[in-house]
Amino acid sequence: MLSADGGLDAALTLRAAYQVGGRTWLRAGAGIIEESEPEREFEETCEKLSTLTPYLVARQ
Repeated sequence: MLSADGGLDAALTLRAAYQVGGRTWLRAGAGIIEESEPEREFEETCEKLSTLTPYLVARQ
């Protein structure tokens, strides 16, 4: 949200679980900068997703 005095209040969702059509999807965000290493960014994304998996229950 941008205030009248030019201040900005923002948020970035780094991890999310959502359901669409009876399926559950996981998403994880990553910030890519000039110094980023693609392999490490991938590892970090997997680490973020692994924090959600203990809370998922498979459908019977």
